[in-house]
This record gives sequence, C-alpha cells and structure tokens, in this order.
Amino acid sequence: MKRTPRARLAAVAVAALAAAGGTLAIAPSAHAAPSDCTALLAASGYSSTDTNLACTIGGSGLPADQLLCRLILQNVSSVPPALAQTACTLAKL
Repeated sequence: MKRTPRARLAAVAVAALAAAGGTLAIAPSAHAAPSDCTALLAASGYSSTDTNLACTIGGSGLPADQLLCRLILQNVSSVPPALAQTACTLAKL
C-alpha cells in the first residue's frame, strides 16, 4: 500500500510535533531566585539593603525563611503584605 506525498507529509509533521511536545514536556521548569525577589521589589519602588537581605533570607532554605523575609519586608521596608508575599515566594522557587 503506497501513501500519497500528502499523507507522508502529514505523518512526518505529526511525528515532529510529537517529538517536540515530548521534549517540552520533560524540560525543567524555570527557577526563580533571590534576584527575582529584589527585581520585583525594585520595579515596585522598593530597593535597599534591607530588601536585598530579606530576599536572600527568603531564598536561603533556612527554617522560617519565608516568615523572616515577609517580616523584614513589611516591618522594616514598609512593603505591602501582598507584594511581600509574592516577592518572598519568588525568592524561594
């Protein structure tokens, strides 16, 4: 049974899409870092040694790092709670 050129092209296209999809499915996800935390805060107008310290602590992996990050941002740098939460989460990812 012979395939037409159109059928062959369709089979090749499907195989290529399947291969590309498989590659995308196993690719590692992007990771955020303390620098993403500080960049978000700087873009929102909060940039200081305190915010850098908070983001570094937030990404440290230490016990209560997220809590300490939020406390420093909110109580020392006057960052709004929602922004502090987002920034500290970025530092941890």
